[in-house]
Amino acid sequence: MSLKETIIRELEILKKELTKKDCPVAIQIPEGLKQFSTLILKELEGLSPALFVDPCFGACDLKATEAKALGYKTLLHFGHKELPSLKKTKIKTIYVPLDYQLDKEQMDFIVTEIKKLNYKKVNIVTTAQYLSTISLIKEELKTNGIETIESKETKRLQKHQILGCDCSNIIDKINPIIFIGDGYFHVNNISYIHKKQEIYIINPLSKTSEKKIYDELLLRQRYAAIAKAIECKSFGILVSTKIGQNRLKLALKIKQKLDEIGKTTYILISDYINENYLLGIDVDCYVNTACPRLVYDDFRNFKKPIISATEIEQILDIKKEIKIDQIN
Repeated sequence: MSLKETIIRELEILKKELTKKDCPVAIQIPEGLKQFSTLILKELEGLSPALFVDPCFGACDLKATEAKALGYKTLLHFGHKELPSLKKTKIKTIYVPLDYQLDKEQMDFIVTEIKKLNYKKVNIVTTAQYLSTISLIKEELKTNGIETIESKETKRLQKHQILGCDCSNIIDKINPIIFIGDGYFHVNNISYIHKKQEIYIINPLSKTSEKKIYDELLLRQRYAAIAKAIECKSFGILVSTKIGQNRLKLALKIKQKLDEIGKTTYILISDYINENYLLGIDVDCYVNTACPRLVYDDFRNFKKPIISATEIEQILDIKKEIKIDQIN
């Protein structure tokens, strides 16, 4: 089933479930689904829909407060599963994760690629879109003598699910980790946290597989940013208002620590953290408490050094080992 067919299937379900009491509805979709935005709006036109066009980065990024303020009764959040820690929202919120329905050929490809690795025990992780297929994959592996190690359920993650900022449910520290899905954002995070384990990527859509090599360049880039930050005198501590990214308490603790060593600090708040919003603010360096992706993937977009919340430890004690920032 194609992604378009999956969306149409989910829209038909929504039209049957939602009533006039749920109207009007507000809609959020991630960037990768923007091409289907008018299709979604047309299909749901009987529910008086409106689309938030802001970038949407995950289930951590809900517009529930904004939708309620505008008079909407329901928020439809496409492309992600609910974070268990965010169950209480300002209005009725329905998650439409758009699960990929893998066919037999794709399932066989996954199992065959895992068998080729010749491991008796493996960790399997994936994103929200593929989560519904994991139980079937585990059953197939079991019949082939391969044990799948259970991951734990957390306040943000279901079993075997990972986020780009959180893989804390992988409890095994020895056996290989197999990521089933597409893209590198999520698997990069695993490689930073579990750098002593073998990590493999199996993409059932493109039918490709590869071994993930730990990115030593990232470590060098982080040390370079920290070296610059140590020399800085003033710091802008970035805080996001996004419901699943807001870490104001952490930001205030960081401010206190930096103040104690004689640095000048300011709390800078925004929904969407963007370099253009920071132009003209007179600080030497940024400390990020919003989505960790800003530091690890998007640091080149910032004209000044930007360090993570965990890298503050290196400012206080350069001998400490770098820890990758996670929201969990």
